[in-house]
Amino acid sequence: MSGEHGNIAYLRGSHLLNLGRHEEAASFFREAIAHDTDNAGAYANLARCLMEIEGQKKEALVVIDQAIGVDPEESYHHALRSLILSELKRHAEALDAAKAAVALDPEDAFNHAIEARAHLGRERWKEAEAAARRALAIDGDHDFARNLLATVLRVQGRMDENEIAVDTLLANNPEDPMAHVNAGFSALQRRDHRKAEEHFREALRIDPEFEGARIGLIESFRARSWFYRKYLAYCFFMQRFSSGNRWVIIIGLYLAFRFGRVLMAAIHPLLAVAFVVLYLLFVFWVWLARGVGSFIIMLDKSARLALTPPEKLEGIFVGAGFTAGFTLGLLGAVWENDALLFAGGALACGALPASLVFTNESTKGRVLFGGVLAFVYLNGFGAALGTALAPESDFTALAIGGCLLAGIAVALCTWLGNVRALRE
Repeated sequence: MSGEHGNIAYLRGSHLLNLGRHEEAASFFREAIAHDTDNAGAYANLARCLMEIEGQKKEALVVIDQAIGVDPEESYHHALRSLILSELKRHAEALDAAKAAVALDPEDAFNHAIEARAHLGRERWKEAEAAARRALAIDGDHDFARNLLATVLRVQGRMDENEIAVDTLLANNPEDPMAHVNAGFSALQRRDHRKAEEHFREALRIDPEFEGARIGLIESFRARSWFYRKYLAYCFFMQRFSSGNRWVIIIGLYLAFRFGRVLMAAIHPLLAVAFVVLYLLFVFWVWLARGVGSFIIMLDKSARLALTPPEKLEGIFVGAGFTAGFTLGLLGAVWENDALLFAGGALACGALPASLVFTNESTKGRVLFGGVLAFVYLNGFGAALGTALAPESDFTALAIGGCLLAGIAVALCTWLGNVRALRE
């Protein structure tokens, strides 16, 4: 009877899994495992359910390891383990698991698609494309592989090929939400935010819980602003390169700035000042565009409903903070009011570390950049209060000295923000 009850629980769980009712399905797979601890399929399906439940991805990894312990020769278990590791952003391990799946069954298109997904996570575009094409050589109608191929063509900037891939996806399965998300991001890269919004809305109609579609819709809302469209163009350009090559570009830009400043100073001091201002505006634009975009969305009664609480906080501290800080600083300069200058500087400069706090998935990054944000506010507002009430006090002198350190910390954020371990 125990085996019969286990089979019934497994079948019920499988039915609920197909319906996308993951929490209910998980309970039945747990029941199936309780009746048969060697049911590798129940472990694998339970892992699939847990992967879709918020906050359960680490447990999903534990469960799929149990499935592998029961049946280590089943390639699907290793492929699923790779997918879970990719979701956890442990891309090197994900690639190892994907290669194990391919070694066990090189004729399974899903295994090659999973390898493509792992390469994509490591930003190895050529390897991802090759693996996706291997999957499609085995199964030309494999939707997962087609979506991955469309994505990797887009990030490489090969938009003509991407357009063909996306059109094929939509023609083959117009009810595939991932196909519409791919089409949406392709439209964004072509600077057509209206078309992108249509596709993201359609993806959410098909699957209201699809986080990728919600994120894409937010990006299309932000892209209503020309300011943010320019930022997106910069991001799409930079994504073509690996993280290592992006560092080369960033360092190259900095060296070009240093050389250009010296060159401009030799021509005319005002040219050097203008050059420095332009560079600083570029740096702030790169780091603040997203937060400013969120702030603009918050001004729209309808669009703001799509923002999550962290995105709203980002809009407040980054977009509104920088706008208010710049305004206060300008007024302080015009009225020669040091208190307004310090308060405005705290809000404007604090916007930069704030852009790395609220939507950052890295715990270390949130702690580090959140600490910088607090330090900037503490010293900036302390200096503002001190200059207004007791300009000759030791407290005011200490706060003003702290502002110098805060400025250095903000400058360091522009470099540390490019470290993947600190910004996800």
